[in-house]
Amino acid sequence: MLIRHPIRHLIVAVVLGVTAVGVWAVATERVSYVITYGVSMNPVYYKDDLVVVARRSSYGIGDIAAYRDAKSGQRVLHRIIGGSAAGGFVFKGDNNQSVDLPHPTAAQLIGKAALHVPHGGIWLKPLLSPSGLGMIVFLIAGGGTTATLTRRQVPRGRRKKKVKAMSRQAGSWAQAAEVVRILERMPAHVRALAVATAAIAGLALGLGLVGWTKPVTATVAVPPGPAQTTTFSYSARVPPSPAYDGTTVTSPDPVFRRLTDRIDLRTRYEGPPGTFALGAELTNGTGWRTTMALVPAQQFTGSAYQRTVRLDLKALSDRAAAASRATGVGVGNPIAIELRSLVSSAGIAPFTATTRFEMNDVQLIVVAGSSLSSSAGATPATTVQAREVAIFGHQVMNASTARSYAILAFLTAMAGALLIYLRTRRNEPPRTRAEIERRHQHLLVHVEPMNSPPGKPVVNVDSFPALVKLAERYGQMILTWRRPDADDFVVRDEGITYRYRVPLDEPVLQNVEHIKRPNSAGTHRRKTSSSVT
Repeated sequence: MLIRHPIRHLIVAVVLGVTAVGVWAVATERVSYVITYGVSMNPVYYKDDLVVVARRSSYGIGDIAAYRDAKSGQRVLHRIIGGSAAGGFVFKGDNNQSVDLPHPTAAQLIGKAALHVPHGGIWLKPLLSPSGLGMIVFLIAGGGTTATLTRRQVPRGRRKKKVKAMSRQAGSWAQAAEVVRILERMPAHVRALAVATAAIAGLALGLGLVGWTKPVTATVAVPPGPAQTTTFSYSARVPPSPAYDGTTVTSPDPVFRRLTDRIDLRTRYEGPPGTFALGAELTNGTGWRTTMALVPAQQFTGSAYQRTVRLDLKALSDRAAAASRATGVGVGNPIAIELRSLVSSAGIAPFTATTRFEMNDVQLIVVAGSSLSSSAGATPATTVQAREVAIFGHQVMNASTARSYAILAFLTAMAGALLIYLRTRRNEPPRTRAEIERRHQHLLVHVEPMNSPPGKPVVNVDSFPALVKLAERYGQMILTWRRPDADDFVVRDEGITYRYRVPLDEPVLQNVEHIKRPNSAGTHRRKTSSSVT
């Protein structure tokens, strides 16, 4: 293909390159967008906000995700408040009073919110949609390919075949050299903008590749940490009775409250030193709950720590009974007691151990299925975490961030390409009489066609700006007239005629034919004669 408008081809190449990332991501449904149209997610999102969502391998409670409503076909962006990936998630808008009726599964979700652009939906929707991207590329490419071609620029016959053959032989190296020459001919500020746009386009392409070629999460092996163990136990002294073989009751035996209402609770931790805390939570099955600190956070050293506290079962029962009387519900309900210990050590994750008891007016027992011992760090494990993007072994960002930056870089590169297109189009030399008259009317003098002086040379210039420079240099006006097949613009100085000729298109030739017809009076509208040869 012969490059007749190299600057435009350069711009189109840049636009197509940066568009490829966005079009590929949208076409494969790895990334999409939602433009909010209601108030259901206020104050997180408002009307006409743009939210870019990316498909994830897993979703969890608290995530803001999008799904497509089966009835209306609209995309709904709400928060996950329950459910499961296989059975269907429960969604609810932060500003809604009720939950959503659809319960889509993880496979039916469009994606999780990844990027928020306030009020960006008003102008970004056409750019991020496939049809909008295609339209922008069409307009830019069309502007470069539908420019009016004069007869001089249109190859014909064997010349056309020869041009095509030469173009194929030149290959990409010739086109690359042409691009370099284009950059060299650009004004300094436009050249700097072109280089910056190309760099941003390359950045968008790179970020798009590392962000979308793999999932945003990865399953990684977690090396085993130091062993940590917490053991709960209890004991109480009781009077001699047939209920027990002795005068001491120990875990996990039930504690009958008619014999005792006080037990000694022991918590033993083994592992790295740090800070130890112990708390209890009481509930009665009505939604009421209260927490209390049994052991405030305390620093300890060594590889083991033990603490014993006394639990007054009657005081706990009275606390729950007072709450039931105040609310009018739950009177006489069993009381659930959850013990929770927390150990924080430097360099490792906090270690939490829990156990549950149930207490009524008769006894205190360990809840079935609840263990009095918890441990962690003994065996290797795997975890799902955000996939990191590394350069030369150094982690710079995660994949989700790379996707967001790719979209931003893509939009920035498109804006730069459009700006370059507008600048270069404005600075393009005029190629038609209409363009020349619009830009240089003050230099033109319309005259009747004339011949060049005999024996004087005629110099053809290749562009009208070159003719303008000659006119300004010699202090001359530019003479112009119209021939049946061309428009001539000439500057004469010291017997030399400098000429720029614009061949006419077919419609213009028809106009010339019309001009040459005699009017009702039998005279011509304008005279014609031989032009400069």
